[in-house]
Parts: sequence; C-alpha cells; structure tokens
Amino acid sequence: MKAVMEHRSEVRAQSDALQVIIEPSVLLSRVVEQIADSVILTDTQGVIQYVNPAFEATSGYGRNEVIGKTPRILKSGLHDPEFYRQMWAKFAQGLPFKGMVINRKKTGELYWVQQNITSMWDESGHLTHFVSVSQDITELRKKQEQEFQLQLARDVQQRFYAAAPLVSGFDIGASAHPADETGGDYFDFIPMADGSLVIALADAKGHGFSSALVVALTRAYVRCFAAMHLELDEMLAHVNEMLLKDLEHGDFVTLFLARLNSSHRTLSYASAGHVPGLIFLDSGDVKCKLESTGPPLGLFSTSKFSLQQPISLDSGEIAVFLTDGVIESTTPNGHQFGCQRVLDQIRALSHESASNIANGIYHATREFAQGDLQDDDITSVIIKANHF
Repeated sequence: MKAVMEHRSEVRAQSDALQVIIEPSVLLSRVVEQIADSVILTDTQGVIQYVNPAFEATSGYGRNEVIGKTPRILKSGLHDPEFYRQMWAKFAQGLPFKGMVINRKKTGELYWVQQNITSMWDESGHLTHFVSVSQDITELRKKQEQEFQLQLARDVQQRFYAAAPLVSGFDIGASAHPADETGGDYFDFIPMADGSLVIALADAKGHGFSSALVVALTRAYVRCFAAMHLELDEMLAHVNEMLLKDLEHGDFVTLFLARLNSSHRTLSYASAGHVPGLIFLDSGDVKCKLESTGPPLGLFSTSKFSLQQPISLDSGEIAVFLTDGVIESTTPNGHQFGCQRVLDQIRALSHESASNIANGIYHATREFAQGDLQDDDITSVIIKANHF
C-alpha cells in the first residue's frame, strides 16, 4: 500500500512538473489570441503563418484569406520604396523595426498602426520567423490631426484681430475670447484714406469652426467694400448681398460698423441686427444707445440699412460696442449677466485704459459665471475720448 501511495505521489509530481512546462505556452497562446493588438507571424520570406483575432477585426481579412500570403496584402501605396528598403535593412542586421505604418483594410479604407516587427531565432542562431505586433492608432491620429487643424484655425483667426490703432485724441481697446478653439465673433479696425477709422464688430450665429469660417468671409467682404470708400449703410447692403449667396438657410451675421472721425471727434454708425452700443458721459450716465438700423445679414434680399448722423464724443466720454456673449453670460442656475451689470462694470472701470475696460468686462462675466463653461464668444471694443 505504501508503495502504491509513493507511486501516486511521484506521478502527481511529474504531472505538476509537466503542467509547469505546459502552462506558459498555453498562457502565451491565450494572450496572443486575446490581445487587442494585431499579431502577424511570417516565415523568413514574409509568408504569413499566423494572425490573431485582433488582426482579423482590424484589417477585415479572415485568417484563411491571409495565411500563405504576404503582408503586402495590406499595402496602402502611400509609402515609397525607400521606406520598405530601410525596413528590410534593419531585419538584415537583426534589428527590430518600430514605426508608424499606413495600411489598407479589405474594404479599401486606410488605417494607421504603430508597428513593431521583431526577428525570431532558433537555438542555433538561425533566423526562423518574423513577428509583427501592431496597435491601431487611427482614431488617435484623427484626433491629433483635428486638434492641430483647430489650433491652426485659431492661430489664423487670432491674426484677424487687428491691434487697436493709435488715434489722436482717443484711447482704443478691444478684447475677444472665443468659447471654443475658434469663434463666431470678430472685430476689426480699418484706417480710411480720409483719415477716419472704420470699426467693425460682428457675431455669426453659433460659435465654433463653422462660425469662424462665416466671420472670416464677413471680414473679407467688409474690408473689400471699405476699400471702395462706401458709406457704412452701403457696406452693410453689399455684405448682405454676398452672404445671402454663402450662408445656409437660417444662418446669419449681426454686424456693427462705426466710423470715428478724430478731427471732428464724432462717431457715425450703421448696425445690422447687432447688440446696441452705448456711449457714456464723463459722469457715468448713458448719453445714448446705438440701436440697430437694419436686420441681421444673410437673411433677406430686401433688407435696408440706414446710416445714423454723427454723434459727438466729448472729453471723458466712452463708446462701448459688445457682442451678445457678454450680456448673455449665465450662472449655473441660468441667471444672465444682463445690461445693468455691463453698465455697472463700465462705470467702475471708467478711469482705466480702454484695453483694461475691455478685458475687465470679460473677467467680470467669467466671475459671474462661477466657473461654469463659457457657452458663447465674448467680445468688446472700447473707445475713450481723451481729456483735452
């Protein structure tokens, strides 16, 4: 009986030892079958011997469709011969290849992978196989490309914001803060041949990339018609005519145009559906409100716009032009910043520079929002008439 027990114990020990030997290879097989990265095993001629399920899911090719073929089946045609020459040169030296490769799925769709190809050798030092492990980075690459394009668009748009010019007798400042990488607001300062300065402030419907394209068009049109020495109301009419051809149904742009005549210290304006501007007396009281003189641009072919008579800007007076993102800034519970807070902010900052007033308005709206996400572009232009 004792001998039988000893025999069983010996058999069990041999079985456990065999399990130790077998388990790593079984485990490795399971890892390769279940890993999210594509695995391809080829012989030394590059003929495919094995692919894992992740390869099938990524490429669209079934295992039986690629066994016996080469990875050329995935060739995208976007890599030149030198790329593959350098790859094989590494293999010839026994070095692994690591790099980004563009492949083509069975459907013809391109996809990007981060690929690692390693040589396999037997105990005698002979090359036996190549094993490729690839991570699909298509979505990551698309996201990076999108972020790059958005940043590029934002950089271009930031260059659209003309620096506030130096005008004798006046201090001019502006501030623009898009809600997204790109915005649907813009401001511009256009020096005219007669010595006057045209100020443009626009707000396209919505915000983001599509709105940024609309305001880029609007800016180009405004500058073009300004160069033709048209009156402000005529400029609005021509921009409206052009935008009617460009915008989708229901899209529109509000545009405020003002002309500052520094020699006469006057301001004339025309407004296409834009938020009313304000002129403050030196005392802090509102001198006048610059109401819209026509509908938004891009909606109606029959739109008419009027030019308001010049308004004097006396010493210490402040002209304020805004977009609706200022007034409509909201708290998490839905309360709006509103017109009264704009008035209070201007009065509180009236002795600051025009630039500080513009930036102060923005910071006040963000403080009011209590850390809530900015949901619209916030833009303001300030003109202060200096004291004599």
